Amino acid sequence: MADYHLKFALSSKARRGAVVFLFVFVLSYVFTSVSVWTTDSRFITVSRFIRVYGHENLIRGTGYAPEQYRFGGFYLVEYFFKYIPLKWYDVYNSSLSDLLTSEETWTEEMQKTVDKFFPQDDREEMIGEIQRVIDETLESFFPGNAFVQNLLRGMIDGLQWQSYLTNVEETLLTLGEMIPENIRNHLLEDSEETILVNGYFTSRFFLFMILLTIIYFLCREFLNPGQALFGVVLFTALTPFALQDFLQAETLLSLLLFTAMILITKRDGSRLILILITVLCCTARTDHALFGALIYASLRGIDSLRRREWSKAVYAALLLFIPLVATILISGLLFPEAEYYVDVFQLEFNLTHVWNLVFPLVFLLLPFAFIYQIKELTFYRRTWFWMPLFIGMNFVVGKTAEVRLFLPVIIYSIPLIVRGAMLAIGVDSVGSSDSRES
Repeated sequence: MADYHLKFALSSKARRGAVVFLFVFVLSYVFTSVSVWTTDSRFITVSRFIRVYGHENLIRGTGYAPEQYRFGGFYLVEYFFKYIPLKWYDVYNSSLSDLLTSEETWTEEMQKTVDKFFPQDDREEMIGEIQRVIDETLESFFPGNAFVQNLLRGMIDGLQWQSYLTNVEETLLTLGEMIPENIRNHLLEDSEETILVNGYFTSRFFLFMILLTIIYFLCREFLNPGQALFGVVLFTALTPFALQDFLQAETLLSLLLFTAMILITKRDGSRLILILITVLCCTARTDHALFGALIYASLRGIDSLRRREWSKAVYAALLLFIPLVATILISGLLFPEAEYYVDVFQLEFNLTHVWNLVFPLVFLLLPFAFIYQIKELTFYRRTWFWMPLFIGMNFVVGKTAEVRLFLPVIIYSIPLIVRGAMLAIGVDSVGSSDSRES
């Protein structure tokens, strides 16, 4: 009988793990694909050029601050993720690439599509309008001189510019051949530039999968499995709001490591691993590492001082010390030439630009709505005060319309939001018996 219960428990745990993995995989793939289509393709090929150009500068150590100080994510792409042979469908860049570089694209169906959206009659009308403008321009420059007008008109007609409008296929393919190689490479599927861009997308996919998995386990500290999975879905649903700006390589890496710091702190896990994660987080964002260490110090360090457990108190101080030292080393020794391309202090801009107030308010509305749940959970009662400090810091030195800056607050608050929402709609069993805190 005991063996049967053990097998059933293992089977139940395996099924739960399979369901969580399925959700994490699908949500990560959808998130990555949507970010490719909406964020990285909003300027079509120009976006790719900007990303590759910035990446090459950062790898050489000649990039601008603060991205240059957050080199960890870029190095991961350069030395690992770009070698994973995954291809991501970038619909806009692919369409432009086909139209400019591939004769095979111009099938009968494509010709019909072009004729449908750009009919021959409209082309003829446009040619007539352009010709009228040319005639009026020549008459205004050389009034009464028909000889010069006809001479210049013949030279212009000799360029056969009308054919560029009547034969769209030939025009676009000719333009494709004229594009400089370093730009044209961004259109080609197997170029080094495209491989690098796909490396960014691949890193986004895998890092988001790991991040969602850690969020699930963080939620499990307070919630039952179903509620924890809801927390993962909720975070994924909020994340697209943070995609209005380019999603820098450090964003998901720093969030992943910050969330891991919170989880280890809550479980009072390995101190060595926590130090390693803190150091790694400093290669992505030292501010995230600092606030992760502050959460640990407020939960474990203060308690150690009260109990006079000096070794634990020293460890908490060391954890706080690491991001501060890393900031000095990275900005002062590793990349002393990196200059900020924007003003460091943004408080006045944030307080006078309406979207810098509206976007954060909307994004943080759920954490604010359920902040009263803090008093119900020991972990949050002892660590919550980092949030106003973090939000205040970003209002001073960040452009708050880029709400990705507040993603750490969202992650930290997910268990509070889910718990508060469940209780508000009448769900009594918040945090089952196998959650660590209720």
